[in-house]
Order: sequence, then structure tokens, then C-alpha cells
Amino acid sequence: MAKFGAIYLSFDEGLVEKVDEISQILKHESYVFIVRYHCESPWIQLYLEEPEKISDYAYKVSKIFPNRQVMGLAAYTVYDSVSFSHFKDGKIIRLLESGFEQKRLWEKIEGESQPWESQIFGDMKMEIGSLGMVSYHIQKIGQFFQLPGFGIPKQGETWTFEI
Repeated sequence: MAKFGAIYLSFDEGLVEKVDEISQILKHESYVFIVRYHCESPWIQLYLEEPEKISDYAYKVSKIFPNRQVMGLAAYTVYDSVSFSHFKDGKIIRLLESGFEQKRLWEKIEGESQPWESQIFGDMKMEIGSLGMVSYHIQKIGQFFQLPGFGIPKQGETWTFEI
């Protein structure tokens, strides 16, 4: 993976018609994403070719769907430029970014620290300018939240639905 960017939108499991409805709403709002989901995951993946814009798009999607959780994960693995964003109701729950301006250093840390962070980051110092997260951490976050593309569907398994 040289570059990766996706937004994850929470939804009620097993509701295929909701996935299509969400896709239509996004198209109406002039957003065109590859929309994918897997029945075993309560998340819809909105794939994006512009990892550097994931946080901005995740924020905008959270305003379109105010009652849903929205996460954005992005990585340029060659440079270890990574970001994680989590929104609800157009408000930041957590925004973490490192390596876009200075290699492997924290550049943005916003919102409240989350209980799961110690499992992912261990004793890593969460301070602007200190050594930041890398693509490995994005992989661990995706697995922790069981996001599509991070073990669901499993390697080689096809997606249930794609728009």
C-alpha cells in the first residue's frame, strides 16, 4: 500500500437499502466515492484517492449524516504520512495527524484522548513535534474498530456490495 484514504460511516448492520440510500445522498451532495460495505461490519467504507483530504471530507460527511459516527484514515506509506479523524454531528471527537509536513512528527492532535489510544500507541508521547504515528498505527486502528478493508472482508473475500 503506497497510499490509502477512506472515510468510514457507521450504519445499522445488514441494511443493504441504507447503503444505497447513503450513496444517493452523497451523489446528491456532489460527492462521488467508491462506496463499499460488508454485512459483518457496522461501517460503510467511502474510498478516496486523495489521502491528504480525508479529514476535510470526513468532517463534511459528518455534517451530512449528523447521527452517525464518521472516521477518516489515510496513509502515504512511503513517507509515513498518516492521519486519523473521528467526527460526530460535525464535531471533532479526535484528530491525529503526523508526517505530512515533517517526517514522522506529530502535527495535529485535537479532541479528547480516547480510551483505546493506549492499546494502539502504548506510551508514545502525544505532543506536537514529538515522534508521531506511522502507517502501522493506522492498520491497528482499522483492526481495532473492525473497519472494512482491515480484516473485514478477509483477504481474498469479495465485498458484499459496491456502488
